[in-house]
Amino acid sequence: MNTGTILEDYARGERDFHRVILIGVKLPGVDLNSIDLSAANLMNATLTEANLSWAELIGTNLINADLSSADLKGADLSDAYLNGAKLVGTSLEKAKLVGANLSGVNLTYSKLTGADLRRTNLTQTKLIGANLSRADLREARLTNANLIGADLRGTVLLGADLRGANLSGTLVDKTTQFDKKWHRVWEVCNKGGEGRDLSCADLTEANLIGVNFKGANLSGADLREANLSGAYLTNTQVDRAQLTGAIGLSEAAKFDLQKRGAIVD
Repeated sequence: MNTGTILEDYARGERDFHRVILIGVKLPGVDLNSIDLSAANLMNATLTEANLSWAELIGTNLINADLSSADLKGADLSDAYLNGAKLVGTSLEKAKLVGANLSGVNLTYSKLTGADLRRTNLTQTKLIGANLSRADLREARLTNANLIGADLRGTVLLGADLRGANLSGTLVDKTTQFDKKWHRVWEVCNKGGEGRDLSCADLTEANLIGVNFKGANLSGADLREANLSGAYLTNTQVDRAQLTGAIGLSEAAKFDLQKRGAIVD
């Protein structure tokens, strides 16, 4: 099926185009709201500024597709393949992305308000300034994701994997639901670690870049494989603190921490 055919059929009222092969198709700015492209192959497609609101895109191959500034409000992208897709400025409000693969995707400033992102793979995804308010991210994979400045007010993150995720500057409120560990990490990253009692705290694989721990109690804390690049650890209680595999510590810093009772490599 070619571009002309799909547009003609759509104009006549046809909406079922599931399993069609449209590799590399160019449809910028097209209005295809409520279309069914489930299991279709749209690899490398150009759909910039397209209207795909409420579209059925279940299991659709959108690898390397350009969906910049497209309207995907309410679209069902469950189990879709979005690796390498361009989604900068894309509207995904109330979209369903359960189990979808968005690993490494750039979602900077995208709108994901109320989106269903349960079990979604967002590993190493850029979510800088993204609006994730009221989104459901239960059991989502956010390993090493960049969430700087993201709006997480009312967002559900229970069971989410936030190892290495950058939570600096994220907006949260009383309705944001974190697991206890990651709520603590958020507090340390955004309210500072100075003077905090973090004895025996679980901070494994947390992104703690640049955190000031001056006067904090990290005795017995577990910081294995945490990112401590630029962190201030002078005048900090570190006896029995686990720092094996911690990132960003110089050899001199490791030696000093070990002298003060920390367990280093």
